[in-house]
Amino acid sequence: MNRTTAIWASLAGFVAICIVFAALLVTPMFFHTVEKGSAAYAQGDYPKALSILRPLADDGDATAQFYIGEMYRFGRGVKKDEARSATWYKKGAVNGSSDAQYALGMMYANGIGLDADYVEAYRWLSLANFRLSPWETERRDKAVKTRDKLLTVMSQADVDRAKALVIAWERKWQK
Repeated sequence: MNRTTAIWASLAGFVAICIVFAALLVTPMFFHTVEKGSAAYAQGDYPKALSILRPLADDGDATAQFYIGEMYRFGRGVKKDEARSATWYKKGAVNGSSDAQYALGMMYANGIGLDADYVEAYRWLSLANFRLSPWETERRDKAVKTRDKLLTVMSQADVDRAKALVIAWERKWQK
């Protein structure tokens, strides 16, 4: 290989590396992420948050499903609809979002957006309590207090059924 060919080959290799590097840097800008959606939500830009989060939620992202539930629960960027909120929270809860589990448990406990169901409330609040981040002490405390109040009005059969649901869920998620 002569010197000119070697220079051109080196230059072509350098250009190829630059193109790949630029593509790696630019590509994430074209994709919506939960982080971008949650940032828009936190900034109060609910239409943008909805446009980012809804496709992700439709694809099964538990965190996005939680945020969509929040939007319907509080009428942020959408018409307030507590029943639809509960539906989205349930999707997020089933997919493992501790925030959605907490929200769904509280809705079941208080009959918001769906019929009160203390067995389901106990289940989701227990699961949320196990999974909430360590710094979420306020939510964890509220989940535990609400769950403890439920125990005072639930029959022993309902308590046993609720605990069995929690155990079954834990076994499923440990696999």
